Amino acid sequence: MNGYHYWGGKGDIQEYLKSQGYETYTASVGPLSSNWDRAIELYYYIKGGQVDYGAVHSAKYGHARYGKFYEGLYPNWDGKSKIHLIGHSMGGPTPRFLIQLLENGDPQEMAFVPKTNDEAPTSDLFKGGKKGWVNSFTSICGCHNGTITADDGNILPFSQLKDFLYEVAVVAGVSTSENFYDFNLQQWGIEKKQGQSFDDYWEQVIKSRLWTTTDNSSYDLTITASREQNAYCSISPNVYYQTYTLDATVPGLGNSDIRLPQESMNPMLKITAARMGMTDRDLPLGYMEWRYNDGAIQKASAMYPIGQPYQDANTAKNASGRSKGIWYVNPIISGGPDHLSIVMPDKTISIDYLNDFYLNIAKTVRQYPK
Repeated sequence: MNGYHYWGGKGDIQEYLKSQGYETYTASVGPLSSNWDRAIELYYYIKGGQVDYGAVHSAKYGHARYGKFYEGLYPNWDGKSKIHLIGHSMGGPTPRFLIQLLENGDPQEMAFVPKTNDEAPTSDLFKGGKKGWVNSFTSICGCHNGTITADDGNILPFSQLKDFLYEVAVVAGVSTSENFYDFNLQQWGIEKKQGQSFDDYWEQVIKSRLWTTTDNSSYDLTITASREQNAYCSISPNVYYQTYTLDATVPGLGNSDIRLPQESMNPMLKITAARMGMTDRDLPLGYMEWRYNDGAIQKASAMYPIGQPYQDANTAKNASGRSKGIWYVNPIISGGPDHLSIVMPDKTISIDYLNDFYLNIAKTVRQYPK
């Protein structure tokens, strides 16, 4: 988007890490798609080839089996040429789906038998057996256990999301009369048309059959869906894991149990942050752990997938001494960035802060034994 980057805004964290000697690439997947579809897209974006969402999965949800063709960021990717994955927000569960498919495949897709000569057999991705292709995964504000606002149907309402995208476009210096964003929803028959306005394109998106199914981000961000996904995506004994969690809230006046958004929080996040900060729902880990949040994701969701093994990262600060198959939970970052400013700088969080933050992650994952 006209020199504007998800990782860095007007800065470019990818290029900064490259300048520091770390081979770094940025992948693009459908921001409104399900974790399954996104994981498949991530695989082909890295490895190359035409996206195959799976014959069984595509038939179940009623979208096309095939998507875009990608040249591949890293065509030589295999068990010897391992990679480190870093994900933010929904980029928490999506790489876990990819790791699950790489190592274990999917039983339903493996059982698929083509009915005609025109149908292709099951994609190699769904056959599993690719253990060790991912050396480590770092989750930043990951939505591992769902988010309360998604359960309530309040997360990223279409009108709010549209306003936010317009805001990003203005900051990036892009004309909002242009089609400045691609949601990568070709499997649902949604294509950007040459010269089409963003408003027209947006109408296509919100009226799509995508929203009549559970094969989308809105469902996958719910607590119910996350429980199902955590059961499906077991932790891998071949991967190093770590998480970073933010708390961008402060105690409420006269009631320290209530959490309110900190003053510097992005205004687009403050309403959802306040809602989360007052929850009294009966949830795993207790409702207080769900009140602390970064404006979009709660502390209880970002630390680790509930039910999977975890450990305080401070007990193994030296990454070379960590073990695979366990979530290392870094200390909560409070009073600093929120859910958006941890990837794009704002008035209080500078690009220098973000460059240092991600450089530290790069240094850490490089220490992991292969």
